[in-house]
Amino acid sequence: MRSSSAFDKLLERLVGGLLLASVAWLTFWFAGVNPRESVFGFAAIGLAWIVWALRMWVEPTHRFLLPPVTWAVAIFFGYAAWRTHSAPVPYWALQEVFLIAVCAVAFFTSLHNLHRQETSGWVVNGLLVIGLLSSAYAIVQFTQNSQKVLWETQPLVYYKRFGATFVNPNHLAAFLLMLMPLALSQAFLGRGGVVQRILAGYAALMMLGGIAVTMSRGGWLGAAAAVATFSLWLLRRPQYRIPMAALMAVLCIGSVTFLAQSEKARARIDALTASGKKDSGLFRAWIWKPAVQMWSDHRLQGVGPGQFDTRFPAYRTPTTPLSPQHVHNEYLELLVDYGVLGAGIVGLGLTAFGYGLYRTSRHVERGSSDLGVKQSNRTAFFAGSVAGLSGLGVHCFFDFNLHIPAIAVTASVLAGILVSNTRFATERFWVKSYLPLRLAATATLGGLLYWMIPMGVNAAREDLHLKSAERQPSVDERFFEELALAATVAPGNPMTAYWYGEEKRRLSWQGLPGWEKQAQEALRWLEASARLDPYNARTQVAIGLCHQWLGDLKSASDSFESALRIGPNDVHVLNALSWNLIVRGDTDRARSLVEQSLALNPWDNWEARSYAQRLKSATP
Repeated sequence: MRSSSAFDKLLERLVGGLLLASVAWLTFWFAGVNPRESVFGFAAIGLAWIVWALRMWVEPTHRFLLPPVTWAVAIFFGYAAWRTHSAPVPYWALQEVFLIAVCAVAFFTSLHNLHRQETSGWVVNGLLVIGLLSSAYAIVQFTQNSQKVLWETQPLVYYKRFGATFVNPNHLAAFLLMLMPLALSQAFLGRGGVVQRILAGYAALMMLGGIAVTMSRGGWLGAAAAVATFSLWLLRRPQYRIPMAALMAVLCIGSVTFLAQSEKARARIDALTASGKKDSGLFRAWIWKPAVQMWSDHRLQGVGPGQFDTRFPAYRTPTTPLSPQHVHNEYLELLVDYGVLGAGIVGLGLTAFGYGLYRTSRHVERGSSDLGVKQSNRTAFFAGSVAGLSGLGVHCFFDFNLHIPAIAVTASVLAGILVSNTRFATERFWVKSYLPLRLAATATLGGLLYWMIPMGVNAAREDLHLKSAERQPSVDERFFEELALAATVAPGNPMTAYWYGEEKRRLSWQGLPGWEKQAQEALRWLEASARLDPYNARTQVAIGLCHQWLGDLKSASDSFESALRIGPNDVHVLNALSWNLIVRGDTDRARSLVEQSLALNPWDNWEARSYAQRLKSATP
């Protein structure tokens, strides 16, 4: 599609600038995982959506490009939104569907607006600058052995792993996987001058270095897959065989040198299949097994969007963490959350996407002549983005990359521009923007924004109050006021009610004047949390502790038994029920549960040890 007016071209550039600004903001601000700040990145996407709506009305030649993959995206969003109504915890379902909506908006906006090579070209160059800066920051962290992520301290679990502005280094690796092949393709295939191509090659090497210092084994594997995909594209041309051989030699020498110099990298490889080590690659397999069982029990529709972690306690094995948050495999999590129906929609979409790329590939590559190979930015983008998304696809077998806003939005923008190349292969998917279609599209855009804007603002407000509560130096009235305000803004969040109730219970247990009133208030909040999330065993334990403190042993026992049904392999649950049984005089069952607790955690389980000693001394 050719824009016919200068104003329309300006709007097109504005759309590209807003999408690029969104990616930059989300990337450099902790990958967009903080709702209070990520709302600015999402707002940029919403503004781009509005500018697109304006383009529909000011440009008479505007058309819609609707290849099959676009229908799959729309249908999956509709399916996910429908599944929120039956989700056990709607709050988590809405959080996930909101991110899906943001990505769908980014995809359709880039698909319909970043057509011209001039606009898409500088957007891609902007993405490469973002990737270069992120890589440079990670390498600086590596050289200085810094455990700071901006002004925050990196969690100890990522010691000597470096993720730039991404708290989890695995996610930086996934982000760079998408962009590194684009830089390579600009260096080999782009139409820029010598200096520009040298800078692109430098950016690619920097991003490879950034991937290396993340110490992400999945990132290394994904990088190998991305480079291999790009190499297969180039090696069809004899002219590129020597340059590619030189690149492979550089990569091999660099990899060997890095492994020889980095003790952490060698340790990560050695721990890949080792059991009992925190860096063990078996960690994911321990999560995948209960995830498969969860899907087996909900094959058709899954457990619901964002519900894996909620339902996990009932399927947890003794070797798995209490709250893994995600499956650490996007494909398996898709099955768990959305079932065969949702996975089938995505599978058909990916099939249509792949077939469209296959059809398009023959039309985006310029031929060669006696004077040499013709360079093409179109070819460079196509080859680089296909390789980058392929590398990301490999990494998604080992992590939850698409649940990170910076990665998900970047992938959506790249996929949208990539699908727009369908126009080079066929005209059959173009649809003229007749008045009824423009009205329907504008109504759809407006309806989505009407739903998304209040939700995004409320998420930011809720996060503001929760962070304020975290910063309080003590558990005082101001602390509870901030939690109450957060619960008012987002009444569906079960964790806010749990946090409030649990802290009130702890205050009550100090036995100071007013303890009974505090315990009753704690009980009200905890019961509200249990209604919002009936699958949280820790909430039932806290309710049981309140009842026991208030002298209602029967209600306490019922709550502890409910907790045991929900989380049968949770040491905290076993210890709480053991204590209740000891108080009630049921020493035989208490002894059995204490032994089970010690078997699950024989290291720092001081509570179970004290109960075992008490039961031993009580033995006649």
